[in-house]
Amino acid sequence: MKIGVLGAGNAGQAFAGGLTLKGHEIHLAALPGHDTQIRILQTFGGVAVEGVTAHGIPGGFAKIARVDTDVGAAAKECELLLLVVPAFAQDAYFEIIANQAPDGQMVVIQPGKFGALRLAQCLRDAGRAGDALLIAETSTFLLAAKISALDHVWLRGVKKTLPLAALPSTNASHMIERLKSVHEQYVAAPNVLATSMDDAAYSLHPVSTLLNLARLETMGPYRTHCYDITPQTARMVEAVDNDRCNVARAFGVDASPIAAQLEAMYGLSDGNLYERLSQSTVHRNQKTPSGAQHRYVSEEVPYGLVPLAEFGKLAGVATPAIDSIITLASVVNDTDYRTKGRHVGSLGLHAASPDKIGKLL
Repeated sequence: MKIGVLGAGNAGQAFAGGLTLKGHEIHLAALPGHDTQIRILQTFGGVAVEGVTAHGIPGGFAKIARVDTDVGAAAKECELLLLVVPAFAQDAYFEIIANQAPDGQMVVIQPGKFGALRLAQCLRDAGRAGDALLIAETSTFLLAAKISALDHVWLRGVKKTLPLAALPSTNASHMIERLKSVHEQYVAAPNVLATSMDDAAYSLHPVSTLLNLARLETMGPYRTHCYDITPQTARMVEAVDNDRCNVARAFGVDASPIAAQLEAMYGLSDGNLYERLSQSTVHRNQKTPSGAQHRYVSEEVPYGLVPLAEFGKLAGVATPAIDSIITLASVVNDTDYRTKGRHVGSLGLHAASPDKIGKLL
């Protein structure tokens, strides 16, 4: 299959390399201005994959068919688009996709973070129907990956299964069937609120970063194990995660707590949250952020916690732990994330009730 991988960071290189080794024709594209890795890969002619791919293929050098900054060409010419950039970079890609991708183009957003709803709204802003494209999203990345050298990407782990939802939800089965030759790990989620709300990273990433900020600023970045989690930071992670689950359930989403997600994705089943994370082999030898400007805060808070708090208001669900982290992040980074973040209006939902939103999806 001819696949456009949009984004050339850790995930983009991991997807492009792994899918090339699988035999797919890959067009790896990133926006001009975000193309440092693109120039490196053009120089080397591809990416050296370390570890085992999502298909169980041993790593090796992947000569990628096309590597450049022509996102528009990828949007127009590929059978499938995999958008694998942080949420704060999504809108720039959405604008190109909304204006240049042909009707019926299949777009999978990883991670979702309400991205499917946002892309549908961008289509409407471009004068097209919100369902002109086959849009899907996942709750997180399929791969745990890290760029380890100039042209090397290290595949640290692959999730056993990954929920995927389509917009509208009735397209999910069809899209998963078409994606089987790409990745077999996708399983159907009820709708795109399920994938956007059922992401435990919203709690784990910002809490572990903000509550460890003094050490990060004086020592970071440094190598660590499992987010430097401690029993008491794990308690705060669980409090934020409980708020997330409560909001999700108000919209009919059977949200999975973070401990259950760790078991489903990585087989971590023993003990409380602190104990489960401490047992993880996937999250060993991590490199910490150097401070709170890292995407663990600048992405997860405005594109995860803020919309969750907004949806909580619509449903009359209190989110005290989430609100505290939004406030702390806003103060620390001198940014009003409540204003900057993704709101229901930007998702095309405005002041709709939970029941109405469920029917729309």
